[in-house]
Amino acid sequence: EPLIEKIMSQNFMKNVSDYEDSIILLNRPAELKEKAKNEGYLFFKGLLDKKTNISLMRDIIDVCSRHDFLDNDFDQNKRKVKSGLNIDPGSKEDKDYYKDVLKLRSMHSYAQSKEIMDLFELLFDGKVLNHSQNIVRTVFPDSKKFTTPPHQDYWYIGGNKNTWATWIPLGDTPQEMGTLAVGKSTHMNGIIQNRYRSDGAGNYSCDVDDNVEWVNGDMEAGDVLVFNCLSLHQATDNQTNKIRLSCDFRYQPVTEPIYIKSLTPHLQLISWDEVYEEWDDSDDLKYYWEKFDLKINNEIEEDRRIN
Repeated sequence: EPLIEKIMSQNFMKNVSDYEDSIILLNRPAELKEKAKNEGYLFFKGLLDKKTNISLMRDIIDVCSRHDFLDNDFDQNKRKVKSGLNIDPGSKEDKDYYKDVLKLRSMHSYAQSKEIMDLFELLFDGKVLNHSQNIVRTVFPDSKKFTTPPHQDYWYIGGNKNTWATWIPLGDTPQEMGTLAVGKSTHMNGIIQNRYRSDGAGNYSCDVDDNVEWVNGDMEAGDVLVFNCLSLHQATDNQTNKIRLSCDFRYQPVTEPIYIKSLTPHLQLISWDEVYEEWDDSDDLKYYWEKFDLKINNEIEEDRRIN
């Protein structure tokens, strides 16, 4: 606990416990659903194949290398950043890099890993839609100002409250590199209205009660953290000299409404045609959501709109 208190820059976490592994509950669906319903999060140790995770990490590291982010005196897989390099989120360098990341088929394919789709089919008792707005987070050293603050995904994604996110680190990721903390059972509190502008992903945060019980811990390649879109969550700071890479993928029942922006490339920096430019013409991942008869909301409801 003292370590976690020390490395949080955005929000002091008073009560912290380790993630509780739910992998054994995949064979006990009723208990798994009950835990998800009560706690608003699930953690799975080694749910995904480690080699696939490392392969995607290397694809993104290759993009980092092309954009001259890495110290070439070190093995690229070590993710060591050039000394003194700081890339601010939203800068031209950041956008140019991220456009290339968004074009990676391996990233979009990873979001539909069989183990993840099976998990959500179990939780939802039916067909699953992976939001096509798949996200990669690239966190540089010495970037505490931009550590993701406490927030709810529901503020941004609209659609419905039965949307869940996965947070998947690429490569082994100890807490000091920056992992994700989730407020246990905070989804029970509904939509938080007292939000205000903040640095970090999403640019909004909220006040958090001292009595929130946070879960956090070290993660390894293949581990998966999932949480409800109403669950409070925040990142820990990257205190290393390496780039921290992770994926945010979101899922919901096919039958529930979805906000139109959840089907666009993240940050809308490029179009789907640009994403797919170098993919095979007959690739079945392209525009996969169009085969579903979706209930699409063109506006985000007032109770969660961020101006």
